Amino acid sequence: MKMNKFEGFTLVELIIVMVLLGILAAVAIPKMGNTISSSEEATEDAVIAALKSAVELYAMDQVVNNSVKSYPYNPFDELDKTPNGYSGVGTLSDVDGEWVFFDDTPKFVAHQRNDNSKYKWFYVDSTGIFSGRLDY
Repeated sequence: MKMNKFEGFTLVELIIVMVLLGILAAVAIPKMGNTISSSEEATEDAVIAALKSAVELYAMDQVVNNSVKSYPYNPFDELDKTPNGYSGVGTLSDVDGEWVFFDDTPKFVAHQRNDNSKYKWFYVDSTGIFSGRLDY
């Protein structure tokens, strides 16, 4: 049995593998960025849907208790569990990757995504209506 001392990969084979890995990375990274963006959007939609549901439940409880339909001042107060990063009532400078409720006129809920884009939804506490996702 003859033993070969020159086993291993050649420089050309290693370069080819590196080029193929580079091509795969160039294709995969933009796809991953789109996936992260769409997952953040889906999470925002889920949080807003939970807020809408919570304020409607609150309003129905008020009808039963007081015979008057009213909505909460801060919609986050009616959630069983606040979303990760909820920092309470704040100002525009407070939005840094968190959920914030602004009790200005008009009231709104804001969230900053990982890419530093900020979105807000207006909240009307007299009707319980959330309107739009606006970039600001």
